[in-house]
Amino acid sequence: MRRGELWTYHPHGSTRRRTIVLISSDGIHESTRRWLIAAEVLDADPKDILAVTVPGHGWVHAGNIGRIYRDWLAERVDEMSAEDIERLDTALRAAMDL
Repeated sequence: MRRGELWTYHPHGSTRRRTIVLISSDGIHESTRRWLIAAEVLDADPKDILAVTVPGHGWVHAGNIGRIYRDWLAERVDEMSAEDIERLDTALRAAMDL
């Protein structure tokens, strides 16, 4: 499990499945921590400066991040390229004024 990976997220007891991108650090992913930081991959461009395209999958909005429960990650879908992760990092820094 690594930063920039896309996963299907399926909370138990819910019929809803969604694709998310992991944005927490690899150190957190390698730990026993149950909660990770991620953002949902959207089907449509939200037309916002904080939105980054995820080629072949949709868009991720850097202003829409949250915690996810590790055990509800169902299946690894893909991985963002280094260039796309850098664009997401830039959007995350802008969203949080870092």
